[in-house]
Amino acid sequence: MKRLFLVAAAASTVGCSFGVGSAFVGQWRPHDRVDVDACLMDEAGQCAERKQVTTHVPERAFWGVLVAYPAVGIARVSRGDGDTTKARLAPSLEVMTGKGRYAVGARVAAQIELDAARATPIAVLGHLSLTERLSVHAGAGYLPYARLHGESAFVGAEALGGFQLALSRTRSETYLVATVEGDVTWIGFDQPYRAIGLTGHLGIFF
Repeated sequence: MKRLFLVAAAASTVGCSFGVGSAFVGQWRPHDRVDVDACLMDEAGQCAERKQVTTHVPERAFWGVLVAYPAVGIARVSRGDGDTTKARLAPSLEVMTGKGRYAVGARVAAQIELDAARATPIAVLGHLSLTERLSVHAGAGYLPYARLHGESAFVGAEALGGFQLALSRTRSETYLVATVEGDVTWIGFDQPYRAIGLTGHLGIFF
């Protein structure tokens, strides 16, 4: 599992994404804005007393669209008595809406384990901002269609969770954001298929 995490963390620098609207949760948390920051100087030129005028900015409602094209990583897959590690691609589109620290999102994705299963999960996620730059999310999804070596399945499920970290602010409302996400997937082929995956992507959020 440690090796799995290290490989996926490295892959997150390759997977690309972009967000529009306010796809980065935490951007509109309530906060205090400093409008005036003044210092009263003494005779020696040192700051003897500091005065600040602040304004409380309330939380704000927002919406956003996040496109990962793709998230990349690896997955440990098992079927029957065998298991192996596969590379994974996971392009997705998520639409979210929220207020302040909280958001909910609906996501449609393509989950592709190379030389293994390919599926189309549809998931609902909840997002929570822990700080202005760090948020976590979790959700569950249904897989209406999957295919593996000529065999099709129409029943599947996934549980997922992850975090977003704003690495820098390139402009007033533009962030460079890293996302890492783990999931557990089950697909109802004749022999059930299971996968534990870790993916990541790095992108610009407007």
